[in-house]
Amino acid sequence: MTADDYEYFAEVWGEETVDRPGGLWRRRGGDTEYLSLIDWAWHPAAGIDLPHPDLLVPIDHDQVRTLLGDHQRFAKYWVLREASESPEPEIRVYRQLPSPERLVEEVFGRGNTWIPTNAIRDFRTGGPHEVPDLEPIDPTTAERLIRETRDISGATEL
Repeated sequence: MTADDYEYFAEVWGEETVDRPGGLWRRRGGDTEYLSLIDWAWHPAAGIDLPHPDLLVPIDHDQVRTLLGDHQRFAKYWVLREASESPEPEIRVYRQLPSPERLVEEVFGRGNTWIPTNAIRDFRTGGPHEVPDLEPIDPTTAERLIRETRDISGATEL
């Protein structure tokens, strides 16, 4: 057990790592909680599908503090560069937050806000024929691209 009497687990699958997990879980006795990537608070896991035990990697309290101190570690970003009539391609930045209670997928829209999209799901599952070719990027690149194309700073802050 950790100093606060919880056992902590990073949810890791696919290309994720303990440093950039898909989720964060904790357990005390028989009670399991998850970190919501929507409101950044702990919630009881009742009614939520728990990850397969093979996907939960035990982590120590220092690792938990690091993850809680940098929400960007949970976000995944992509860029779409589309041809346009101008010499520069049109650039769209997408992000995904795989919160246990709801998968959040957004694109940074023309109104300079994050808006819901299905493009990430369609891209990853081979959806409709006109699925955009999204290129994975890191949070720093996402922030830079939004700043360069929209003249806005802080758009990727969580």
